[in-house]
Amino acid sequence: MRGERTHSVILEKAVELASLRGLEQLSLAELAAAAKMSKSGLFAHFDSKEELQLATIDRGWEIFESYIHSPRDGEPQGELDALLERWLAFYECEILPGGCFFIIAAVEFASQPGAVRDALASTLRQELATLESAVEGAREAGAFHGDADASQLAFELHSILLNTNALHHVHQDRVAFDRARTGFKRVLRADGPRG
Repeated sequence: MRGERTHSVILEKAVELASLRGLEQLSLAELAAAAKMSKSGLFAHFDSKEELQLATIDRGWEIFESYIHSPRDGEPQGELDALLERWLAFYECEILPGGCFFIIAAVEFASQPGAVRDALASTLRQELATLESAVEGAREAGAFHGDADASQLAFELHSILLNTNALHHVHQDRVAFDRARTGFKRVLRADGPRG
């Protein structure tokens, strides 16, 4: 039980640090210090840096997924609107101090074939699939005309989300979130939402 708690603490700190520094720059010494343990103690939980990176991606996804799929009080009506608002709130509230690290890490590992790059690619596919499913649900509920391209809308919404996260962290300007909300409305209106 104690070992599981320690493992969980290590991964929480790893996700936090990876959001600030990237997965490639995740330092075992810094992680050990953040988790208040020795480097040798850290290696008792992970056989290699790659194993730690993969576990960090998994834990980061769990945090992200649990947040964006958990309904909030006073959120907007409609599943797609609510999902987009929770996603923005994940960035705006800085649930991870450096924002969502998946895209940054994906760029880091883009030219490094292997399990880490594959895991990161999978998270990005899952993000797009989540959006596409929400768009399809909105269309089935009558929010869009029948010819709305769910894949294209998911791509455009995802682009706005990622850009908002990046601009917020580069400029520390919360106006990016207002612009994102305006962007969502324009993208969705352009594809023919009803009403």
